[in-house]
Amino acid sequence: MNRKRKFSKPFDLAHSIMFSTFPKEYTELLGIPGEFVKKINRRVHLKDGTSGEMDSAYIADPDFDVLTERVAVALEHQSRPVNDEKLHAIGNYDTQRVVDEHLSTFLVVASHLNKEKSRMELVRSPSDITRLYFPNLDGANISKRLNNVNEIIENNAYLSTENALNLGVIVLYAPRNHAGRITEEVVNLYSKASRDLDFKVEFTLYSVITLMIDAFFDDENDYKRLCDKMNRNTSDESIEKFDPFDFLRESLEYANEDLAIINKDLAIANDKIATLEAENKRLKEELQAK
Repeated sequence: MNRKRKFSKPFDLAHSIMFSTFPKEYTELLGIPGEFVKKINRRVHLKDGTSGEMDSAYIADPDFDVLTERVAVALEHQSRPVNDEKLHAIGNYDTQRVVDEHLSTFLVVASHLNKEKSRMELVRSPSDITRLYFPNLDGANISKRLNNVNEIIENNAYLSTENALNLGVIVLYAPRNHAGRITEEVVNLYSKASRDLDFKVEFTLYSVITLMIDAFFDDENDYKRLCDKMNRNTSDESIEKFDPFDFLRESLEYANEDLAIINKDLAIANDKIATLEAENKRLKEELQAK
């Protein structure tokens, strides 16, 4: 029995939850160079008067390996290859962060896809070049993470915050041809470990895994079975707090601001049209009177 999806953008929501609640740990787990310092503005004002949003934006200090200076990072989550249109949009985001932070920039794309499937460089001029960095999140990497967490849990060893959050990374970046199987394995591991998790970790994993169950399971019975297992092994507090739409409210505020600006511009334009129409009518009447 097929079921209707509850969430229109489960991958973007899951990424937002991971970054919002554990930005330092999440960026480290993804293997992004540099050290997280603080979140920064992710809104972008474009040349045509419209606005856009980066998935995530933050300041990172150098690791003196890949990064040798403090940078402003744009971290984009992609479920599809980066095409020309997306690459141009990321280039526009780059310009915004230079204006905001007066720092060099670092553009990161986190995806389950092989980077070779994406456009990775955009040269607009010798001084305007957009290059993307893809951390390694391929199938072998995800499998290694899954085996590691499984071994820790099966041996009843201490599950650190970082290792627990790896369950969120695993399910979010699972190869799509194995996503159902991997998600079910993650649900089972979460169910064994959840009673020992800190509330913030439990809430984050419950939210992300629930979103991925929604994304990967079309059959109503499978969906309900896995959600029931998650709910049985999660505190009422985390279940009640789970509100993925909370992460969309900032976007809604941005959209309302843009709409208000557009409506204001439209009102000004309508006034000008009315003035021109009145002047046109007056001139016609003067000509007809001669």
